[in-house]
Amino acid sequence: MDLDSWTPTDKARRVAVFIAVYAAILMLVVFWLVLGWPWYLAPLGALVVYPVVFYPSFVVLRSVMRR
Repeated sequence: MDLDSWTPTDKARRVAVFIAVYAAILMLVVFWLVLGWPWYLAPLGALVVYPVVFYPSFVVLRSVMRR
């Protein structure tokens, strides 16, 4: 795979996915261990966090990386 062929949108999407997955895993641990949510609700909370973090970060990163 030629990394130089990635468009700015590709780079922004990949970085946004990394940030969103990191945030979702962090919130999974927070929901489960810190807040004491049941094991079956904590992943659902993490699934809610993922798009909430992904879409704004993708929009910001896409606009920054196009410059």
